[in-house]
Amino acid sequence: MRSPILATRPFEWLLLAFAATLAPYTLWLPIWYSALLYAVLGARLVQRRRFARPWPGWVKFPLLAAILVLVVWEFGDPRSRQTGTAALLGLTALKLIEAERRRDGFLTATVCLFLVSVQFLFEQGMGVSAYMVIPTLLCFLALNECAAPPGTRGGIADEFGRIGRELGLLLLVALPLTVFLFFSTPRLESPLWGTVETPAEGRTGLSGTMSPGSITELIADDSPVMRISFAGEMPPRASLYWRGPVLWHFDGIAWQASRSFLGRSNANTPGPTRAGEADLRYRVLLEPTDRRWLFLLDYASGIPPETLRLIDGQVVHEQPVKQVISYEAAADLDAPVPAGPFIQEQRGEALRLPPQRNPQTLEMARQWRAEIGNNPLAIAGRALLHFNEQPFAYNLSPPPLTRVDRVDQFLFDTRIGFCEHYASAFVVLMRAAGVPARVVTGYQGGTWNPVGQYLLVRNSDAHAWAEILVPGQGWVRIDPTAAIAPERVDRGGQAFAEPSVWRAGGWLEGVANRFDAMRAWWNETIVRFDHLRQRRLFEDFGLDIRDWRQLGLWFGIGMIALALLSALVFWSRRDRREDPARRQYLRVLRRLSRLGVATPDSEGARSLAARIESERPELAGLLRPVCEAYETSRYGQSGQADAQRLEEAVTAFLAGTPRR
Repeated sequence: MRSPILATRPFEWLLLAFAATLAPYTLWLPIWYSALLYAVLGARLVQRRRFARPWPGWVKFPLLAAILVLVVWEFGDPRSRQTGTAALLGLTALKLIEAERRRDGFLTATVCLFLVSVQFLFEQGMGVSAYMVIPTLLCFLALNECAAPPGTRGGIADEFGRIGRELGLLLLVALPLTVFLFFSTPRLESPLWGTVETPAEGRTGLSGTMSPGSITELIADDSPVMRISFAGEMPPRASLYWRGPVLWHFDGIAWQASRSFLGRSNANTPGPTRAGEADLRYRVLLEPTDRRWLFLLDYASGIPPETLRLIDGQVVHEQPVKQVISYEAAADLDAPVPAGPFIQEQRGEALRLPPQRNPQTLEMARQWRAEIGNNPLAIAGRALLHFNEQPFAYNLSPPPLTRVDRVDQFLFDTRIGFCEHYASAFVVLMRAAGVPARVVTGYQGGTWNPVGQYLLVRNSDAHAWAEILVPGQGWVRIDPTAAIAPERVDRGGQAFAEPSVWRAGGWLEGVANRFDAMRAWWNETIVRFDHLRQRRLFEDFGLDIRDWRQLGLWFGIGMIALALLSALVFWSRRDRREDPARRQYLRVLRRLSRLGVATPDSEGARSLAARIESERPELAGLLRPVCEAYETSRYGQSGQADAQRLEEAVTAFLAGTPRR
């Protein structure tokens, strides 16, 4: 039997459901691809309203081939998660082109529900999770519209009201079941589908290189990077240097990490168990970065497990951080970073400069060396004094550096720059003076959230500073920015960014703090609920989730309790206001339905009896007394005798007809 024609109303609900499902994917899909899919939906809506016929094959098949080719061309690897998801979105949009029957509507709505679940493989944030409730409800509403016979649905307001009432009752069952399964379903050490994959195109943050303007671009970005909770009081802001990539190689324009040090660990530095009793202890909740490096306070006297400390003091994770992670660490604040092994290789790398570049800078640094001698700290102090004495300025919009000798142009011509300008120029001066130096990038400071009691570090707190090698001490931090613009260290990068209404104080800042505290709670409690946390949760109840007997007992008790709750909810759904005559009549209608007789709600009892006499005469003799007694009892001057007569007629009908 062929599926019935899909009416206009359920078809438009399908379009709306898919459009809502597609919306969160536009955060990482190419703009042109998202626009193409929405254009297809819009064209299909106009075409179906004006021309009630499907698109011809000479339009559908070229469009199908074009979408598949463009998806593979854009994302490259056809086996990747992004490529498969983008292709499925395109195929679903094309399915709506030919959706003309009810079967097509059921299939499309089911695929949309699948796409709702697929979205959580890319993003599990609180905002996206809350939004996905909307396309889920729209998908079920579209399924409800597709399943309903034509002409049986009321107005939109009536339908939403009816579905809202039904939804309220179903949530009483669905929410406890969801919570129970979330906390009880055994968690694997690694998901079957791997880690959550947030597309790198939509992510900002520090990279492994630094050039003039690279950090400046992050100042306008308020995206959170990490949240830090301290075991005691928060240390002074001037000591909050969150160490990230260490840059050694300078080509005259940009700084990069040294490839010779990337794979070498510093085995002589203290590990997680060597932290001193007086060291600062803290806990970090790090947002996804797609990079391996972690951010820790200098000097990191205790590093997290499953991490590696490189020779230059940078701490890296075993795998790129593709989802929210949490780690604990300890710090000996403001202590120099130990030089560690391979000291000669470090000195050589930390003194290398591009040949025949920046002659003015080199000449000035050599004069300092001749005047001061071999004293790294004194030479560094002379450079900071030079920045103070000369008319240098700190600005987010410095003039562009266009000459080949860019450090010369900055130190002797423009003299306006941001932290990367000063850190770069300072390290070049130190190297030219014979002092081993390197650039360190990361974050400085942060904003205290009094609601969540943690320090929030944003991309706008990105910073660059320098380290020089001092014999007998190690790598000592020197921040030239603090000598030029101390307010950058005292107030953070937001002191120079465009003013934000969310940071202006008052109730708006309070709302922002509460929202971020909710987001932190979501990441910590929901997103990071792994097998270790689940095991600890069950241990609090005296259960071992690794014992299948205890786990089975837990599931059995939980499912029985949920079944009783479900029975109570569905029992409460019955219409208590329905009169006894109506309940008796419904028993007859249910029996007729089992016998294959259609019983529409719009048909009265007298019309039903007349139709049965012609369609099913063997039932007419038993049904006629029921219909007559029902009309008298329901609409007439009914009494006890009429109710009794209806009950007897119904009993006789049920006894005289088969159950199926």
